[in-house]
Amino acid sequence: MKKQDSSYAQLRIGFYENRFQNQTIQQLVDNFNQLANSHGWTAERSYFSMALMGEMIRRGVDVSSVVKWDDRSGQILSVRYVLVRYDEASKSLMLWN
Repeated sequence: MKKQDSSYAQLRIGFYENRFQNQTIQQLVDNFNQLANSHGWTAERSYFSMALMGEMIRRGVDVSSVVKWDDRSGQILSVRYVLVRYDEASKSLMLWN
């Protein structure tokens, strides 16, 4: 990735991070579920997704039901975009059955 591309990506991720800071956990979950229902993929969607997952993790939401982690680096390897609900008791995302 070129430096200018990286700078643009960080700018867009920052935009979404600011937006998500003021949302409730349910609003964050609703945003995630919108991604699950979307069939297209663009760079903008990836920025949105990165910021969204980051905000949920920052708030202590257990996202392990939809995230695959790299054990060495701790980085997110992939995200399963499926419908979820938030379980308050366990503070985790649960798959809708």
